[in-house]
Amino acid sequence: MHYRTERDVLGEKRVPADAYYGIFTERALETFRISGTRTHSKMIWALGVIKEAAAEANRELDMLDQKAASAIVKACKEVQNGKFNHFFVVDDYQAGAGTPMNMNANEVIANRATELLGGALGEYKVNPHDHVNMGQSSNNVIPTAMRISTFFMMNSLITELRMLEASLRKKSQKFRDVIKVGRTHLQDAVPLLLGQEFEAYAEYVKRGYMRLKNAQDELRELGIGGTAIGTQITAHPNFRKTCVKHINKITGERFHHTESAVYLTQSVDVFVHVSAELRALATDMLKVCNDLVLLTSGPKAGFHEIELPPVEPGSSLMPGKVNPSVVEAYKMVCLQVLGNDHTIEHASREGQLELNAMTPVISHNLLQSIDLLTNGTKMFRERCVDGIKANREVCERTFTNSLSVATALTPYLGYEVTAHLVKESLSKGVTIRDAVLDSALMSEAELTRVLNPQRLTRPSIVDRALKEKILRSDAFRKLARKV
Repeated sequence: MHYRTERDVLGEKRVPADAYYGIFTERALETFRISGTRTHSKMIWALGVIKEAAAEANRELDMLDQKAASAIVKACKEVQNGKFNHFFVVDDYQAGAGTPMNMNANEVIANRATELLGGALGEYKVNPHDHVNMGQSSNNVIPTAMRISTFFMMNSLITELRMLEASLRKKSQKFRDVIKVGRTHLQDAVPLLLGQEFEAYAEYVKRGYMRLKNAQDELRELGIGGTAIGTQITAHPNFRKTCVKHINKITGERFHHTESAVYLTQSVDVFVHVSAELRALATDMLKVCNDLVLLTSGPKAGFHEIELPPVEPGSSLMPGKVNPSVVEAYKMVCLQVLGNDHTIEHASREGQLELNAMTPVISHNLLQSIDLLTNGTKMFRERCVDGIKANREVCERTFTNSLSVATALTPYLGYEVTAHLVKESLSKGVTIRDAVLDSALMSEAELTRVLNPQRLTRPSIVDRALKEKILRSDAFRKLARKV
């Protein structure tokens, strides 16, 4: 391998001759050999956007000459297109505030701009500090890149969640006539339509992405131009406003510069908020997944009220066994998101005075959570939810044999008498319907009307005439005395 020699305040260092990064990145590469994970591609894109906007702003403000500005802008566009992603080499676990990440971007852009101007790599006709980083500091470049990258990545997640919601609502409509046993405490409770159950799942998803959209709007506030601590030292008075204008032009979005640059330089609360909403979504989806695992359990010794599409054999030992593999994988995604949120929560407490230096680990965990949920939700919808089928026979059989209809009798028979009939049906091994008929409290037609599935799964008005008839009957008085 061939090398070139570069110099900085600490001395000389050899850098691979064909590397677009420079001595600062080389030092970071040698020091921070920790996780093997590198800067997220969306962060690289966002850094390219910021550096392009900064060059345009400094050119507009007569702070940067036309030749250097044009070369930087062209280099930044190539960075945004991913051309130099393999030269963003610093580990995600690095020096505080992401200075190595920012300097990696500065050096790659400076070297490419130098090359465009006819110079050699390492010659720095365009300087990474004085030109590419003009009016900036890692302390606001990295948080700004985090806000922009998170904002756009959330769009993809929200799109996937909308599609999942639509799939669940489609299932809700398909299952709207499937009556089943609703359960609380994992015990038989009251009747429920399988469609109502899936409608609730769709609502979990909808409310999750609506909360995410609210959090996403907070990401529009940018601190670029605040420099070291938000006082804007070394930046042109109009730099931050002009820079954000160009960010909007490049991205087609509506970001705005902060009115409280000192606050935004040291605050990471927006990332805590976004992560908290991701955690809430993951928590809800864990609940949905756990329900699906229960409802598909069996096939002979479980609920088996629904069937999930098989994607692989479930065991290396037990022939014919099929597991809820997609649901299990999605649960792992959700659990990782909960862990990432815990890290972000703790990192948010690590700020001292004018800066929180933990932005690299916040960025790593936050972007990973969004990636995992985006990809996981797509898998969950396509390989699981879209193929769910109702086991109608099982639902009908367990409903018929359950005591879940007993609650519907209480407006007519009262709590104590109904409880007595429930106990009696259990001891005799008969249905609650048979117990009521055996007691001669209602005719079969009257009982059928009271226990109509459509009445059992929505609000209904008590038939007062029937209630009075029952309460005046000898059969009821005899049973009431017995109770």
